[in-house]
Amino acid sequence: MHILRLFLRGVDGLCRWAAYASAAVLAALFVLGFVEILSRKLLNYSIPIALEYSSYMLAILMFGGSAWALREGGHIRVTLLFQALGPKARRGVDFGATLFAFGIAVFLARAFIGFTAGTYRRGSVSYFPSETPLAWPQTAVAFGITLISLALFARLIRLVIGEATESDAAGSALENLEPADLRLEDAVAGLATEDGKAAPEPGQAPS
Repeated sequence: MHILRLFLRGVDGLCRWAAYASAAVLAALFVLGFVEILSRKLLNYSIPIALEYSSYMLAILMFGGSAWALREGGHIRVTLLFQALGPKARRGVDFGATLFAFGIAVFLARAFIGFTAGTYRRGSVSYFPSETPLAWPQTAVAFGITLISLALFARLIRLVIGEATESDAAGSALENLEPADLRLEDAVAGLATEDGKAAPEPGQAPS
């Protein structure tokens, strides 16, 4: 169990540092875009690498920060089904969905790693004037997809051992959703209050 927890902490650490790197890439993307706009406006000159490198950085951002977002509960999820299930059923559905996502992520990681390895062998470069080796940005994207696979695997482990799957309060609250009937009662009570009538107490006939 100690080794397992070390593995989970290691994956969390990798996800965190990948998020830091993605934040730096986002800052660089902003600077490049801002300088490109000023250059076009004031000098009527376009930076040759602006479009090319912006595309690379956007791809790196998309995959570099996804693993950290998964751990922090930042991905969009529809909780309508969860509201109608009990805690054990929710965990079962969560496990099935995570397992499905893990399979897709592993497939994508293997495919992209193979694709990147082929780019290294061929020595492919971009068709832009910079002739940037395409293996460089592809390596960063392949690392991001592989990290997503590791984060999903770590999530599966946490579901099995009963740990919280998200590290923030908002994400962990998903596991503590109220049953749908209680939420419906709250909604009905709120509507009654808005109409100017006090909501009846449980067991009391409405006036």
